[in-house]
Amino acid sequence: MRYFTNNPLERMMMQTPGPVREATPPPAPKGHPCNGCKRYGEGCALPCYRGVAVQTVERRGGNALCDR
Repeated sequence: MRYFTNNPLERMMMQTPGPVREATPPPAPKGHPCNGCKRYGEGCALPCYRGVAVQTVERRGGNALCDR
């Protein structure tokens, strides 16, 4: 193959990059509110999914479109 320049970096730039692993964050320290959370390090959006209770839907009798 012919190259445009005599620069050795030209050959390096033509190579395909290899797979790169993403760095995993260290686990949260004990006593931290996110200790044991699987989403630690992704950015915390409060309220945390672990602290939110399941909300029940209250059913009303009659027509669902009208609140009379």
